[in-house]
Amino acid sequence: MKYAITTLLAIFMLVSSEQTHAQKNYNTSVGLRLGPSYGFSIKHFLSERVAFEGLVTSRYLGGFKGLPSYAYGHWSSTPGVNVAALFEWHFPIGRVKGFNWFIGGGAHVGVWGGYSGHPHFDNNDRPYILTGLDFVGGIEYTFEKIPLTLQLDIKPSFHFVEYLGIWYDEAAITARYAF
Repeated sequence: MKYAITTLLAIFMLVSSEQTHAQKNYNTSVGLRLGPSYGFSIKHFLSERVAFEGLVTSRYLGGFKGLPSYAYGHWSSTPGVNVAALFEWHFPIGRVKGFNWFIGGGAHVGVWGGYSGHPHFDNNDRPYILTGLDFVGGIEYTFEKIPLTLQLDIKPSFHFVEYLGIWYDEAAITARYAF
């Protein structure tokens, strides 16, 4: 088993170190992320294939009651903000310039509170801190003629402090202005 894992890892590293560099068209991009969590995104390439992405998001929808109770019910009515730092590895998709897939991970910290009926928090007199790990995978397309990059991803989050759980529904689309 160790031999198989080592062999697969060696093949992956060899293939990704060959001429398969992501075809990035920008160094930094800033924009908006929309999904169950919405907010701001900034992505900066540290090398040809490795990027850092920072997210500041919220799931809070205030008094909006249009969602069914089983769909984000308690999180959408709980004021809070989440900050995530992700490292991502980009790989080209075919020969289309600017079209990449990526995978990565990182960590997050969030502050939530102010909702007395929340099933996971028993005391609404203080803010609750959520910390944990994030994984991310998706596709990204950077337009050649205009400074726009579009990203579609899924980012499950695993919380370890004050709330033990998973946000598995973090699929989002992000539009960013590319510098």
